[in-house]
Amino acid sequence: MKITMLTLGSRGDVQPFVALGQELVKRGHEVMICTGASFKNFVESNGIAFHPASADLMAIMESEEGNKVFNGGNFKLIEMFKFSKRVITPAYRKSMDDFYVASQEAGLIIYHPKALGAVDIAVYQNIPCLCLPPVPIMYPITEFPNFTISPNKNFGPLLNKWSYKVVMLSEQPFMKQINDFREKTLKLPKRKAGRYMYEMNGSPIPILYPLSPFLFKEVDSWNQRVFLSGFFFMDLGRATLSEEIEEFLSAGKKPIVISFSSMPLTDPHGFQQKLIQAIKQTGNRAIVLVGTSGMVFGEDDQILAVDQAPHRLLFKRAAGIVHHGGVGTTAEALLSGVPQLILPFTADQPFWANRLYKKGYSVKPLREKNLKVSDLVLALEQLTSEERIERAKQIQKEIQLENGLPKAADYIQHILEDHKQE
Repeated sequence: MKITMLTLGSRGDVQPFVALGQELVKRGHEVMICTGASFKNFVESNGIAFHPASADLMAIMESEEGNKVFNGGNFKLIEMFKFSKRVITPAYRKSMDDFYVASQEAGLIIYHPKALGAVDIAVYQNIPCLCLPPVPIMYPITEFPNFTISPNKNFGPLLNKWSYKVVMLSEQPFMKQINDFREKTLKLPKRKAGRYMYEMNGSPIPILYPLSPFLFKEVDSWNQRVFLSGFFFMDLGRATLSEEIEEFLSAGKKPIVISFSSMPLTDPHGFQQKLIQAIKQTGNRAIVLVGTSGMVFGEDDQILAVDQAPHRLLFKRAAGIVHHGGVGTTAEALLSGVPQLILPFTADQPFWANRLYKKGYSVKPLREKNLKVSDLVLALEQLTSEERIERAKQIQKEIQLENGLPKAADYIQHILEDHKQE
C-alpha cells in the first residue's frame, strides 16, 4: 500500500516521519514523504520517496530576510506578520496542492499538524488518516496544560484541558487559503476552522505520539484517543565518530558533551567563556558540538570543538550531556544512560526540561540569560554524581524496552485493518 506522509518545519518535524517511513518500508509499504526541499537528500538517502512542498520552512527561516525577522534578537511582531503574510502564507497555499499531488493513490495519510489541508485530502479521497505530532500538543488532557501556554505550571484539571483550545485556533489565520484549496482543487465547499482537528466524517482521527509512555504514566485523560508508541530511533547505518573525536575520547576521562543542535545562542562568546571556566573549575573535559550556536573555540587540551557528530554514538561515551531540550536530543540522551542538564531555548524545550527535572531524570534546568559560572559549576558537579548516574541508568532500561517504531507500525496496521472492515 502507498502511504503518504505530510510534514513541514525543522529537522525535528521531519525526522520522526523518516524513521517511521523506514519501518513501514521494511513491512512492504510504499512510502512517500512530502516536505520542504531542504530535506530531499535526508529523505531519499534513507530509502523513502520524496515529493517537494513549496513551504520549505527551514529554507525560509534560514534565508537572509527570514533570519533577520525571526532570529534578530528582538521581538519584531509587525515585521513577522508582514513577512508571514507575504512569504509563508502563499507558500502554505501552494503546499496544499503539493500535498494533494503526493497523496494520489495513497491508502493512508500520516500528517504533522502543520500540514494544513491533510485531512481535507483524506476526506476527498475517502481514505484514513493519522495525526503524528512530535510533541504532546494536540489532544486536550487534564494532567498538564498545553506547553505553549505554560511549560511548567499546572492550572488544575479544568484550565489545563481548556488550554488546548489554542490548537483549535491554529488553522484560523489560514482559512482563506484552506477554503481556496477546497474549492479550486478538491471541489469541496468551504468549512470552518477546527472542523477536522479531532474528527473526520464523525469518526475520531487517531493520534500517535512518538514519545515514551513511561514519561507520561500519570496521564489518564487521553481516553484511548492517543497512542504513545515510545520514541522513534533511526537506524544509524554505517555512521561513525570522526578520528578526531575518537582520539580525544581515548586521551583521557569521559568528557561532558555539549550540543545545542540548531539553536543559536544570544551571546555565544559570553556563554562560551562561562562554559570554559566551569569545565576547568570542575576538572572536566568536554566535547562541544558547535552547530549553529555561534561559539568559536581555539586550541584547548581539555575542550574539543567540532561542528557535529552522531548523538547516539557520542552520548553513550560521555560523563554528562548538556543540551537544549529538543525532543529528539532528549530522547537520545535518555537512551544513552548518561545524566543530562537541559538549557532550554524555545518551543517545547522548556516543557521537556521541566518534565525530566521533576521526574528526577535531569538536574535543575538552567537558562542562558543571567547564567553564572557558579550555576554551571554546581550543575556539572551534580551531573556526575552517583545518584544521577543511577537515575540515568534506570530510565535507559525503560526506554530500551519500548521499541517505539515497531509498536507504531503495528498501530498503523490496525488502523488500516479497521478501515477495510468499515
